[in-house]
Amino acid sequence: MPGDPTTRFVGPGFTEEAKRALLREFGLTKPIWEQFLLYLTNTLTGDFGVSFARYPTPVMELIIDRLPRTLYLMGASVTVSVAIGIPLGAYAAWNFGKREDLLLTQLSLFFRSIPTFWLGILLAFLFGYVIPLFPISGALTAGAAYSNPVEQFIDLTYHTFLPVVTMAAYFLAGYTFLMRGSLLDILPENYITIAESKGLTERQVLFSHAVPPAFPPVLTQLGFQIGRLAGGAVLVETVFSYPGMGKLMFDAVLARDYPVIQATFFFLAVMVLGSMFLAEVLYTVIDPRIGGSQ
Repeated sequence: MPGDPTTRFVGPGFTEEAKRALLREFGLTKPIWEQFLLYLTNTLTGDFGVSFARYPTPVMELIIDRLPRTLYLMGASVTVSVAIGIPLGAYAAWNFGKREDLLLTQLSLFFRSIPTFWLGILLAFLFGYVIPLFPISGALTAGAAYSNPVEQFIDLTYHTFLPVVTMAAYFLAGYTFLMRGSLLDILPENYITIAESKGLTERQVLFSHAVPPAFPPVLTQLGFQIGRLAGGAVLVETVFSYPGMGKLMFDAVLARDYPVIQATFFFLAVMVLGSMFLAEVLYTVIDPRIGGSQ
């Protein structure tokens, strides 16, 4: 990318001496290897430098302000998609080849094929403009005073309803397919036939005997989906002007704010690795045979 961070400060009175002084302040006059070692050292202490675009605001201050909102958006989206997608996938597998299975499969393919940013724009237009039921920007009502945290949480949920629906719709389809495919391998097992012969209801057989052993592959995939959620958050937060990490990253790329770009990628990478590790731990808890084989 052309230019350097000092191009943001170019204006009347901005001399070559001022440019060199600014580069020294940013530490960009040192050799590349020394800059890299300093970056690694500072990262261990949580020091990601200052934002070029919001100078002299520390990058960590921006992260602390934005990260909880993105975690809430991603957590709500995962919760909704898993809570709805797994029962739908189980229902489709139980009715394999029937009209219900074909309908759910086609609907899942439809939502899986829609780009998240397009769906976000469509929902914002329909429910933010045509039928103004929900806000289409921000995380909280500007200037609102809350008497307790519950009121603030309700306002946050109201503002994030459309972004959560947008992200959940895409990942819901994925979990529906995952559960359907996993369950189709379980249903022919003998213990399912035995459970049916005992006179148990379809609901008891499905959710008490079939779904639990089919769930571990879905849980493992959940860890990998966090990375895709992070990518989706960039698009969705930009469409809805939601002040989270995704919007911060998008604005930083446009402004060539390199310290913010590096910090947001770092935290998103930690989130992905942490979620994958947690998924592996939970996998061994749900299926002890995995831990025993290792």
